[in-house]
Amino acid sequence: MQDQPKSSSESALTPIPTPAGTLFREFRIQAFPYIAFVLVVGLTVWLWRGYVGPSTWVGEVESVRGVVSSVGPGRLAQLQVDALQRVTAGQVLARVITVEPRILEAQISLSKARIDLIRAGTDSDLRKQNSRVNLESLRLDWMSKRVDWLSAKARSAYRQLELARIEKLRSGVPNGGAAGSLPVLSQNDLDISHRDTAIEESTVMELEQLVAQIGATIQQLSAHRIEGQDSSSTSAAIEVESKNLDLLESQMMPIELVAPFDGVVSVVHRWSGETIQAGEPILTVSQEKPSRVVAFIRQPIQIQAQLGMKVEVRARGGRREMGVGEVLRVGSQLEPISSTLLPRTSGLPSGGSSGGSATENGLPVLVSLPANLTLYPGEVVDLRVVIP
Repeated sequence: MQDQPKSSSESALTPIPTPAGTLFREFRIQAFPYIAFVLVVGLTVWLWRGYVGPSTWVGEVESVRGVVSSVGPGRLAQLQVDALQRVTAGQVLARVITVEPRILEAQISLSKARIDLIRAGTDSDLRKQNSRVNLESLRLDWMSKRVDWLSAKARSAYRQLELARIEKLRSGVPNGGAAGSLPVLSQNDLDISHRDTAIEESTVMELEQLVAQIGATIQQLSAHRIEGQDSSSTSAAIEVESKNLDLLESQMMPIELVAPFDGVVSVVHRWSGETIQAGEPILTVSQEKPSRVVAFIRQPIQIQAQLGMKVEVRARGGRREMGVGEVLRVGSQLEPISSTLLPRTSGLPSGGSSGGSATENGLPVLVSLPANLTLYPGEVVDLRVVIP
């Protein structure tokens, strides 16, 4: 009976409160590991799908390049642009001389000899008919002056190339021991080259005026010529030589190479003064603003691409900007995927390339480039079908 008051006093005591630190410690030990595990798994899945995991669609911004080349062999006389310079469509980029001055001189000498041969064969006929003598003699003199004019133009072109070379040598070469450049030729050599060039240019101008005057006189005499006075064989020979002179004159004109479209000169393959062959690349012009993405659907193909299908285009650099484009065209067969779009491998598997990536085929697809993305041609992007 004495124990009853003791038990009633014990039941009247208030419970002792648990400290907050103890509660946090119990939560950290029992609940926090499970919560952290779930968060890490969710973050890993999100990162893998958005950043790390292999994409079903791979692609790169289309890079449009145009190669500027000459239609025939010759010498690159003048290069008017430099690397990474912006150009417009139709702009003259370079000039090519397709005939060497020495070869042209030989052709001109041959034409002059044939003209002298025609003149010698027609002397007897020219004495008999004064009107025909005057006309044909004047035409022969005109062609002789044209030969002299073309020869002077050839020498003038050679003098200009020589003057450019001397001016470059006069400007100096880099001197490793001093801050400036060391000239190779003297000022006297440069003055002599300027003088010779000026003489050749004045000669060309004077002969050009003389050829024009004689040509006008020939047209006036031909208009009043009596029918049937010309010898058919002589006229035919003179006509042949006239066409030959037209050919030589056209060969003297340099070929102008123009830009195929607006863009940037990405590569300069040849420089002024170099000898080039027909079709040999001289410049490479790259389009500056891309408009579409060349994508590939990797195997196994689980999505059938259709025209107008919405595709999410995401950049890999910076803030990973994203835009929505649409499918423009779909290929009809599998094509090799560029090695830059495939994941790198540590070893070389069977059928692998020397770059360390396996050869893989995919279905090519053209996707429009979203207007809100600023990407460079050749930049690799990630693509994903937008599920409506």
